[in-house]
Parts: sequence; C-alpha cells; structure tokens
Amino acid sequence: MALPKEPRQKMINIMYLVLTAILALNVSSEILNAFKTIDESFGKSNKGLAERSEKLIKDFSDDSNKQFASKVAIWKPRAEKVKEISENLFNQLETLKTDLKKESGQKVSNGPFKEDDLEAATRMFLNGSAGQTKGDQLFGMLSQYKEELKKIDNTLENQVNTLPDFTSIPTSNNNALSAMTPAQTWANIYFHMTPSVAALAILSKFQNDIRNSETQLIEYCYSQINSIMIPINKFGVIANASSTLVMTGDEFSITAGLGAYNNDTRPIITIDGANVPLNADGQAIYKTIASNPGDYTKHITISYKDPSGEQKTTSTDIKYKVGVPAGLAVSTDATRVFYIGAPGGNQLSVSGAAGGAGAIKINVVSGAATVSESGPGSYKVITSAEGPITLSVSDGKTTSKVVIPSKKLPPPTKVILTGTDNFSHPNGGVVGAGEFKLQNRLEVSLPGFILEGVNYTVSSFKMSFSGKGFADTETITLKGATLSGATALMNRCTSGTSVIISDIIALDAAKTEQRMTNTIGFSLK
Repeated sequence: MALPKEPRQKMINIMYLVLTAILALNVSSEILNAFKTIDESFGKSNKGLAERSEKLIKDFSDDSNKQFASKVAIWKPRAEKVKEISENLFNQLETLKTDLKKESGQKVSNGPFKEDDLEAATRMFLNGSAGQTKGDQLFGMLSQYKEELKKIDNTLENQVNTLPDFTSIPTSNNNALSAMTPAQTWANIYFHMTPSVAALAILSKFQNDIRNSETQLIEYCYSQINSIMIPINKFGVIANASSTLVMTGDEFSITAGLGAYNNDTRPIITIDGANVPLNADGQAIYKTIASNPGDYTKHITISYKDPSGEQKTTSTDIKYKVGVPAGLAVSTDATRVFYIGAPGGNQLSVSGAAGGAGAIKINVVSGAATVSESGPGSYKVITSAEGPITLSVSDGKTTSKVVIPSKKLPPPTKVILTGTDNFSHPNGGVVGAGEFKLQNRLEVSLPGFILEGVNYTVSSFKMSFSGKGFADTETITLKGATLSGATALMNRCTSGTSVIISDIIALDAAKTEQRMTNTIGFSLK
C-alpha cells in the first residue's frame, strides 16, 4: 500500500500504528491482580513451612527425646545444615525480587513500582554476556541446591533424589530457543517479556519449592531419632510352672530364663482386656483372688514398638486351676469378667452338681443380666450395664453365690487405612501420594483379645492436612468409616503433604462409643 502524500494523513497513520502497539503491549489489570494473588499465596505458604521447620529443629531438644540423645546428636546437625543451605538460597532469591522491583521503578523500600513492566525482567535476567546473566546465575544456583544437600551426608541422598527438579525446562514452540544453552532457554521461557509482577510470582514459586524441600528433609531427619535399637537397662527372672495344682505322682516342671527389659519403652500390657500398670522395672504384675473353682485362662497381650518404630502386638495364655474340696464349681469359660455386648454372650460352666447338670438352677440376684442354658452345665450370660453381677447357683442340695463384674468391651487398639489390598503402609509412614489417594476407608480392631468375633465400627474421626498443597493446616471431621467427605482435600495432596488421622471414635458390639487414643500419620512423597 502506497503511503499518503499528505503530511496530516501520514501523522494519523503513524499515531494509529503506535496506538496499536501500545494496546498489544498492555497487560490487563485482571491478569496483574491474579499474579499478585498467586504471589501472596506463595508468601503465606512459605511462612508456614518455615515455622514448621523451625519447630521440628527445636523439637530435637525436647525432653521427650532425651532418651534418644545419641541419635539426636547425629540427626539434628544434619537437619540444621539442611535449614542453612535452604535459607541461604531462599534469601538470594529474596534479593533478586528486591532488585527486580528497583529495576521496575521502585524508589523506596515497599514503595510502588511498575507492575506491568514488560522489559524489566528481560533486562535483569537476560541482558549481559552469555553465561554471566542473572538468569544464568539463577539457573546455576537452583541446579546446585540438590548437590549441596547431598553433600551433607550420604544417608540423605535417596531423600534428596525424590525432590522436584527446579530447573526442568518447560515446553516451548519457539524454535529460536533450540540454539541456546539449557540455562539461556530456561531463563528466556520464564523471564522474556514477562510482566514484573508475574516474574515476582515465579521467584516466589521457586522459594516455595525450596521451603517444601527443606521441610521434607527435616521431617525425615526428625523421624530417624526414634527409629533406634531399644537399649536394655533391666534384667529379671522369667519362670513358668507347668501347673499350679498337682497331685501325688504328677510330673512337675519349671521353665526359667533371663528376661531383658527397657523401663523407658513403656509397653501397653493388658490381661483379659484390662490395662495393667508397669512398675519401675517396666514389668506388669497382676494379682487376683481365686474365689470360684474351675479351670481359668488369663490372656496376656503386649503392644509395643519394635526397633524400627513399627507398632506390634504379641500375646500368650497363662492357665491355672482353682479347686475346692467338693461341691459346685462355677467358672467363666473365657474371662473372669462378663463383657457387655460379648459376641454370643458370656459363657459360664457349672460342674459338680449332686443331681447332675439337669438339677442346676441359676438365678440373677443383682445386676443387669439375663441367663439362659446353652447346653448341659453350660450357660450364656448377657449383661447390659457395668457393675457386679451376683448369681445364685443351686443343684437342689447346695447353693452357692458368685459375683462376677460386668464391664464394657475395651476400646480397639489397632487402626489402619485401607482401600487397596496391597497398600504398603496401612499403619502410617512415608508413602507415595498416588498410592495414598487410592485408600478410602478406616478400619479398627482389637487384635489378641480373648473373645473372638468382637467387631467395631468407626463412628467418626478427624483428618488434618498440612505441608505442600496447603498454606495452613486444614482439618475435617468425618462421620462413619469412609474418606469420601475428604475427597477434595485428598485431591490436593502431593509430594511433601503430611496427613494425620486422629480423634477416632468407634462403636463396639453393644453400640457403646469407644474413644481411641491412636493417631496415625502419613508423609507423602
């Protein structure tokens, strides 16, 4: 098209071209505000992560970790070095953000600057000799970060390898970038003709990656201080007799050995479902009065953490007899107590009746209970309230009274997260984010309990989410056993997220609420 000869028309055409260029370069206020919002969100997240790391490092010296002093001496310096390296790089990025604001026209600290400046980031990060620009330098600092972390100790190398790659190069359709070095390509994609406020958000994003990496490594260091071999500091004699009642001519044997204890481990020991306190040597001593004749079994369950920190349970039975010269013998078949909601009822046996099993009559003298015959000399007792149950047992010639306490079923002691048959860590631990998201149900149980078939249903529980993907800790209370109510929060989980399940309330067979003290946690990778 030929240019007009008239000077006025030439001026109008030139002004039109300038206006078109200005409109093309203009960045809308909505886009600028979106970048500012993103930058502020990263800032809040970075603050929360920094506080989490500081707390963990302080917790190394907490009184509860004095027993792990040897491990604290190893892992606390490593955590502090992670903090030092990360803090140094974080502060260098903060300096770059300050310099970018000045490049965009900021005259005083916290003063205004040209947020939509399209050239400031280009000048600052791309102008200069090849390999010497601030874009090249930033690429080098981020590339070196993981290498510096690996130098702390080779025990951290596997954990460092799971951290994200900060210098991965985004896909671009610009063919001109293919002739550049990786650092130049990376810097051009992020900072060429990028508004200043967007470049600041990008730098805050890199700071967030650093904070997440720092917190993840410090959490790993902290998790190592109690995964230690349990020291043995007490010894005692363990001896079991073959029988506590023998007759003339019967063989009698004693099995004895030396037991090694740790009185700091404080295992949970229950006998017939009731907790037995530990003495100063870490042993549980159970005493009872033998009041009713018959064969008895005491079921002992011990819950403890093994040297790897995994919660485990072991159990055994101690059997003994209670005898009387003659007459009626009344015994509970499984326990010395009646449990409310016991599956199939509580079993009771009566022997020694003068007129045989058919002559036996049992009446409830006091207490909330019903008794029904389940076979010759066998009875089923169902209780509905706590307290002593007094029974009158008669064979027509002899009448005996027995008092047996009625108790609630003990609360469940085991909780797992399930959803897939091969979930690697149902009891909590470090798991992949994808694997964690496949789980959808909480289950509780009472392993090793003397009564079989005792089932519990989850009534409610809490899930708390923190770390990557969450600026602050977010907690939700769920009803029932499923995780469906937390789907939105679980979808936000990613590598670096921590999830804690707590405040679990279960219903036993009698529909009584049982509040569990168990808490399980997951650190996602």
